[in-house]
Amino acid sequence: MQAESVTAEGDAGLRLVNAPATFWRGTASDLRDVWASRELLRAFTARELRSRYKGSNLGWAWALVRPLVMLLIYGLAVGVFLGAGRATPQFMIFIYCGLLAWGLFSTIVMGAINSVVANGALLSRASFPRLLLPLSVLASALVDFALQASVLAVAYAIFQDVPSASSLLWLPPALLLLVLFALAVGLFFAAVNVYVRDVGFLVDIGLQVGFWLTPILYSYGQVVRGAQEFGVAGELATRVYMLNPMANVVFGFHEALWPAVDTEAAEAFAFPGQLDLRLAVFTVLAGGLLWLGMRVFVRLSGNFGQEL
Repeated sequence: MQAESVTAEGDAGLRLVNAPATFWRGTASDLRDVWASRELLRAFTARELRSRYKGSNLGWAWALVRPLVMLLIYGLAVGVFLGAGRATPQFMIFIYCGLLAWGLFSTIVMGAINSVVANGALLSRASFPRLLLPLSVLASALVDFALQASVLAVAYAIFQDVPSASSLLWLPPALLLLVLFALAVGLFFAAVNVYVRDVGFLVDIGLQVGFWLTPILYSYGQVVRGAQEFGVAGELATRVYMLNPMANVVFGFHEALWPAVDTEAAEAFAFPGQLDLRLAVFTVLAGGLLWLGMRVFVRLSGNFGQEL
């Protein structure tokens, strides 16, 4: 009896020791499955792009309508009526950089969440890696992002100013952080939303709150001044504020795509700390969150067909 107990304890300890290795092997296996199904991923992405604008007369032009309408609304409300445009060089480009980043983030997150529920019939009939659904949303969102970013070329022509080549080097790390973080959040909540449908609505509200907690329509200096007016130490407030990964992403987009970022008038709008280091640290953390989100998604995906 004692020998059986020792053996059971030994087996439990062995399973505990091997758990991390099993988890990593599972991740590698999932990635291999996705790679083996890359043609199906292309098909899903093409279907996502076709269905998005199916039956519309403007087609791909709709990808530009929403960000441009938002740009006009915020440009008038904040730039003209509240007077922020007078103190901000190239104000419309400043706003559009933030809208571009936030639009991609919210599209990936909400698209990933809805991708599973919207394909319930397919999940119950066909066998394929479930990760392909949110990944197809990511791919189609990047296509829209590239189209929306082309608007900046028109803005640069109007202002007759373009970012320097060195400034553009900020875009890849900022974009990488955005994609990793958005996909991590999207995968986690996509899996949970299958079982608790309220999650999708809560995330949508959270994105609206997050928009105003990100420096899209205001400057870093206004965050500091606002905290001080409420009796909060500026350094403490900004430390907490900068824990938002998307705040770091938007600052990275400003550094890369806002030509006026190096001017003296734009000093109050730029983050004065080590943005490169912050982007690197948050990218590592986002990679860890993505791994966790993927494990949760894959673990719960076995019952998606029955739940939907």
